[in-house]
Amino acid sequence: MNTTVLNAPVGVSAHIRRLTVILIKPSNYTTDGHLLQFRKAVIPCNSLAVLNALTKQAFLVEALRDLECEILAFDELAYAQSVEPKNLMARYGGDDNLVVVGLTGVQTNQFPRAVDLGREFLALGATVVIGGFHVSGSIATMLDGIADDNERKDVPCPKIMPPEVQEIMDEGFIVFHGEAEEVWALLLGDIVRGHTRQLYRGGNPPLSSVTVPEYPPHYFESFATRVMTYETGRGCKWACSYCAIIQVLGRTMRFFNPDEIIASVRKMCDAHERLSFFFTDDNFARNPRWKEILEGLIALREEGYTFEFLVQIDLPAYKMPDFIEMLGAAGCCQAFLGVESIDPETLKATKKPQNKVANYPECCRILNDHGIVVHAGYIIGFPNDTPESIAASVETLKEIGFDKVSFFILTPLPGSEDHIRLYCSTDPMGSAMDSDFNLYDSFRPVADHPQMSRETLRAVYQQCWKEFYRSGQMIAVLRRCPPGRFWGVLKNLIWYVNASLGEKVHPMMCGFWSVRSRTKNRRPGTVIENVVPYYWNEFLRRLRYLFFVIKTFFVFQHVVFEGQLRPEMAKRVRGRVRGFRDWFSRTFHLPATRTWLNAAWKHYGSHKFHLLWKFWHHVKLPFYIVTEIAFLARYIKTIVRGAKVMMET
Repeated sequence: MNTTVLNAPVGVSAHIRRLTVILIKPSNYTTDGHLLQFRKAVIPCNSLAVLNALTKQAFLVEALRDLECEILAFDELAYAQSVEPKNLMARYGGDDNLVVVGLTGVQTNQFPRAVDLGREFLALGATVVIGGFHVSGSIATMLDGIADDNERKDVPCPKIMPPEVQEIMDEGFIVFHGEAEEVWALLLGDIVRGHTRQLYRGGNPPLSSVTVPEYPPHYFESFATRVMTYETGRGCKWACSYCAIIQVLGRTMRFFNPDEIIASVRKMCDAHERLSFFFTDDNFARNPRWKEILEGLIALREEGYTFEFLVQIDLPAYKMPDFIEMLGAAGCCQAFLGVESIDPETLKATKKPQNKVANYPECCRILNDHGIVVHAGYIIGFPNDTPESIAASVETLKEIGFDKVSFFILTPLPGSEDHIRLYCSTDPMGSAMDSDFNLYDSFRPVADHPQMSRETLRAVYQQCWKEFYRSGQMIAVLRRCPPGRFWGVLKNLIWYVNASLGEKVHPMMCGFWSVRSRTKNRRPGTVIENVVPYYWNEFLRRLRYLFFVIKTFFVFQHVVFEGQLRPEMAKRVRGRVRGFRDWFSRTFHLPATRTWLNAAWKHYGSHKFHLLWKFWHHVKLPFYIVTEIAFLARYIKTIVRGAKVMMET
């Protein structure tokens, strides 16, 4: 739990003395009804930080000045920040205490969990407000319509409140549509006065000044990384049919004052010796004042401030004069690009013709040349996709030179053009789209595909991760990664492999070491298993994960050794061992590589049953074991050294 207490000046409501605002970023449920949580989360929630800052500002407005105000903030993905409504209401509820629960940044796959939490709090006497991409996006397409967009005049609109949103409004939820900057304080004031509406609309306000995201105290104690977030602008000019964000943040680019952004970065750098942050803009390159921002960041680095940052940009951005050069000089370490497909016809059909497949390799090369790791977002499940074409695409992505790829399944997210077209063209309760929003996480199929069953699509999707993150590809990435990025890239590769192949959760929703309970935080309607079979299955699940960790440990030993192996040494240490002195040098002195050792183990195992009576095959076995022990020690030493480098840089 993270708390902030502000004692505002005195003077307002007679019967309410204290206001407690509980901000919750909900998680979602696994397929078997457990809440998805981890001992250590990874990606922080920008919406939670922004609303935390806006709530602190709201406490200073006239309507709230008489109250003793407090903020509690929870990010449910982190187990240490679990939410217990009964305990919270027992502590903060009461006749003269007003509790407002803000379900923040709720995406479609988190909507069922958010509603479950909201219902618990409502039953205990709290006021519940829900906002985020699901309610804002679905209201935009199903109630408001987007026909005023010149490029999308033919997009249908049923002119109804989304049924799931109307249902919770009828139950007493307050629904917040749009952005909170200009309306959040008004909403809290209305709640205190007891005069609320069912629906509040924040719209897309001009961003005259930046609301610096402020994470609650101790927020990052339950995170494996500390990455701050900033926005430089909102909106995206493109009209991709699968995107729900443009219905929420708009297609007209709005931007914050660059001077205030630089000032806030300077302030954060003064508070932290080394800073990593993420510009959460959907398309940093289309901010018309990007040059001022990058010039300011370059100036900070010239003053001696140490930081690095991540951005999201579009593919054509690499052709913008000076843009990539200034990104690298300003400290950009990674760029996320919405590649989506390598099929030109698919890109055209999804209204993404700006992506020119022939330009992908040059884009990767230029970004790498300026010290920037290239992270591609790639969608599978377009109508033309087949298992064979997807497998071929993964190999092409490797050849192009992408350093990281995040795979997604094409999902008709509420708020997107794809969703509203499908909704209006078929029975909404039919089989074309799954009715369970918990599945709408972009890595579980929820819609029919013309050439693959949902089971096949899911299996192909899982295979994509396995094929792209093979050891040979990761070695190639480490060998070409920009100078000084080796350990950071390795850390990201470990995270992605652990999430996608170990936890089998998308890395952007994953952490380290999943935590689940037999009875607590289970989805309503889930069958609670008996104690013995439950814990037996949990033991088997943990055992499988342990085997995965052991296997992955040796895979990354190979990856690290090969990734650091200089070409001039490769020939000397990869061939067959020639005598004791050669073995001794390779084991203790020369650069380590598992290539020859793996070949030796493979040759040893090829004798199979002959090992039972042809004992001379065992003569070299002790030497292999000694090498394994030596390599283990060298690997641990290398990783410890790398961890120190990452902490320093």
